[in-house]
Amino acid sequence: MSYYSHSEQQQGQRVGSKLLRRHVDGVTDKARQAYFRHHGFPEAEALAELVERVCQLHDLGKYTPHFQHYLLDNGPFEQLLKQHAKFGAYALYDWYRSEGREWLGLLACYVVVHHHKSLSDFAEFKQLVTEEAGNDSVFAQQLESLRPELATALQDGGMGQLEEFVRFPEKKPFQRLISQYLRETSGPQSPKWYFLLNYTFSLLIEADKLDASNTVPYVRKPLPALAVEQRLGVARWEPAADLSHLTQNELRSWVRGRVLSALDDPAIHAQRLFTLTAPTGIGKTLTALDFALRLREKIQEKEGHQPQIIYSLPFINIIEQAVAEYEATLGTKVLAHYQYADALEQLKHRRGADGQEENEAYNQKRMLVDTWQGDVVITSFVQLLQTLIGHRNKLLLKFHHFAGSIIILDEVQTLRLGQLPLVGAVLHFLAKYLNSRVLLMTATRPLTFELAYRIILKKEGEPEPAVQELLPEYTQVFATFRRTQLVSLLHTPLADEQEFLESVFSRYWQPERSGLVVCNLVRRSVRVFEVIRDYVADEQLDTPLYYLSTNVVPVSRLQVIQQIKADLRAGRKPVLVATQVVEAGVDLDFDMGFRDLGPVDSLVQVAGRINRENDPKRALSPLYVMDFGDCHKIYDAITTQQARRALDELSEQGQRPIPEPEYLDLVGRYFAATAEVSGFEEAKKIFASIKALNYDNRDDDQKPISAFRIIEDNGMSRSVFIELDERATEVKAQFQLLLRNRISQGEFERFKRDFNQRIISVPSYLPRMQALEQGGNHNQLCEGLYLVNHDELSDYYHPVTGFRRDAEPENQHIAL
Repeated sequence: MSYYSHSEQQQGQRVGSKLLRRHVDGVTDKARQAYFRHHGFPEAEALAELVERVCQLHDLGKYTPHFQHYLLDNGPFEQLLKQHAKFGAYALYDWYRSEGREWLGLLACYVVVHHHKSLSDFAEFKQLVTEEAGNDSVFAQQLESLRPELATALQDGGMGQLEEFVRFPEKKPFQRLISQYLRETSGPQSPKWYFLLNYTFSLLIEADKLDASNTVPYVRKPLPALAVEQRLGVARWEPAADLSHLTQNELRSWVRGRVLSALDDPAIHAQRLFTLTAPTGIGKTLTALDFALRLREKIQEKEGHQPQIIYSLPFINIIEQAVAEYEATLGTKVLAHYQYADALEQLKHRRGADGQEENEAYNQKRMLVDTWQGDVVITSFVQLLQTLIGHRNKLLLKFHHFAGSIIILDEVQTLRLGQLPLVGAVLHFLAKYLNSRVLLMTATRPLTFELAYRIILKKEGEPEPAVQELLPEYTQVFATFRRTQLVSLLHTPLADEQEFLESVFSRYWQPERSGLVVCNLVRRSVRVFEVIRDYVADEQLDTPLYYLSTNVVPVSRLQVIQQIKADLRAGRKPVLVATQVVEAGVDLDFDMGFRDLGPVDSLVQVAGRINRENDPKRALSPLYVMDFGDCHKIYDAITTQQARRALDELSEQGQRPIPEPEYLDLVGRYFAATAEVSGFEEAKKIFASIKALNYDNRDDDQKPISAFRIIEDNGMSRSVFIELDERATEVKAQFQLLLRNRISQGEFERFKRDFNQRIISVPSYLPRMQALEQGGNHNQLCEGLYLVNHDELSDYYHPVTGFRRDAEPENQHIAL
């Protein structure tokens, strides 16, 4: 008989759409092509063989009549007996065990068992062979049903020699092996196995899904190494002790030239970790691209492969800016992978479908994006770092793309301080085992690799990371800037928004100056906006006033930024009240600003939105640092204490401003002092879980790999779709058709961006959010996604400040 891996509906009946033999060959071939032979694992031959074997046996269970009947709907089958992943996993384990390589057999078994679901706690894998789990009974029945065709089935797949290994694992050796690994004193626990396992898993599941969807993998192409130079001109650099005579554009060229000079070192291709420390507005985005393109060409010459360039940023609005810059420079489309609130994917995960075996119809276009099929990828920190430190099947699809790639992380100061040791350590091992090149860019130089060594790597016996700073003269570059200064007003804490207006805003702001006000809390920012709005109206001032926070739908946030830019170009003097959403990468240029007390690096980032173009007439434009008493509510007590201490020390208790050349000193004091008092317990625990392969065990005080989050989800927020305009009505209707299976996910793809741009996260404790939850089907698009209908907008959503927060409880806070 013919055995099939997939089926399709034709003329009212299910028919096989792909022969199982062809699918297995296709998966093996795709994984073989994607396999990166320049990796740093010492088990080179064993790893290549492991990948081949898991691909060849991952679907062995599909040969059972139960699966074939289920697939083709042409005979009786039992739900339990149609599962297919474990069947080949057992054969792999026994095959390796017969060769005296039990450990690799266990890894192979684990990978194949999970290939349709997310990775789970390795310790719990013992349950696979317990009597209580019932897997032995299921296997015995599957084997009995296949027995008459077993030899034929294995021959069909070219695996006739494996018949003797198709048997259920012996319990004691299987469980003993897991126990030995988990015993830290004598076991082989090492982050190496996390990277090797994830790499193998990623190669298998990507190849499986690409082949299932008939998606042709992308073949890397040469990129123009001089594309940035052709756009910006030749970078002019020569050693200089004094840079103060350079104009802004000349300094940008000098910085780019200095960075590129690192490529003159004939051993540059052997360097793995880089940093680029430079002030905001110096052109880091294109400088890093220029460096990456030229380094890519050198790696091609030395190693014979073309690295993928992966550029990652923290916020969606700056990702879209970066996409435009890259495409304008390269003259071609780049692959952009990020989500606004991707309701479809999020909701599916929350319902737990991600942990179940699936037989999906994969969309080719979606697959190309989800598996990063391109030469250049621009993505979010969430996508990159939660793939690097993660357990979810959908994210790990692209894990193997890190191998041999050039990875740029921009605005790394936006990562929480407590995460830096973990991120730095994992990037170190990524470079070590997968031969990646990593470039961290920032204007505030957080101690990423320094903390990684002190908190994690030193205890692992690892050498201190060899990190090359691409702009060694960064202190000289910073010294040339006198764009802004920090003015501490911390000695007079603010009781409320009215006091801010009367004693700070009206005192220091003048109508002929554009201004930026940044608050820690959304609630506070809305109230500050309202008192300034009333003040501007009472004074009859012709001042454009804007508001920006995550309380406003993304599509409106983009419009606000464009309107402010237009005002500034026209010579008008707008005032923007915002939250932390403006801290990084937002290309706006105000005359002055006000920032509630927060992490020192955040204060410097806000300063980067002031006198951004280094206008000498606006030299030392002020950013006033005030204190509403909200810092500890969003950050923590350590952040509040150390930020205040650093500011007080350098400003002499508020007696003098802190000019821009001293910002590096300020940030250095803050990071050093904060790091000294932080225990970094979460980073240590998640790293321990990485070594123990604890992907998702939340028992006791453990922090599994799945606990790592770039954006914390404490369960206090709800996703809400705002039917804001005609386009919102249109995409809502399409989403409802999708829910009723009237259109496919592929057909919904062209509406997806506009749909997600009208979704916001709303705290569950808000009275109006609670009213939505009580509104039944009228206010719910689907499970977990709430709806504000167009005819009730005025009750729930303010056109400027977003979701209405009237009567918000004073003691509730959430970082949104």
